[in-house]
Amino acid sequence: MSNLSIFETTSSALTTNLPPAAWDLVSFFTNAKKYVGTTGGVLISLLGLVVVVWAAVLIAKKFFGNGQNQQESWFKVVLMIIVGGALMTGGIVLISDIAAGGQTTIQELGGGFIVVQGLFGFGG
Repeated sequence: MSNLSIFETTSSALTTNLPPAAWDLVSFFTNAKKYVGTTGGVLISLLGLVVVVWAAVLIAKKFFGNGQNQQESWFKVVLMIIVGGALMTGGIVLISDIAAGGQTTIQELGGGFIVVQGLFGFGG
């Protein structure tokens, strides 16, 4: 087998497995959004894992400590486990859902405020 046929085989395998490359701004931003979403989701999950592990360390300090360094309350430790677990399992989907709920609330409040302006004659 010659070197040329190996190169042709590798080249054809690469071109058939790769998606067609589009060099326009829409494709660039679409791909960037997917990449940042994936990377952000992994980082958020990692942050959740760190929070849960830190809560476990605080629990161990509370149980096995000799009364020293007991500054963290049980409420804080339980809240860390809940929030860390939510971030760890929900990732970017959880944050996106919270943001979408916030957007809906802002839109509803914005519409309601406009109605209140009209009722009381605050607008111009």
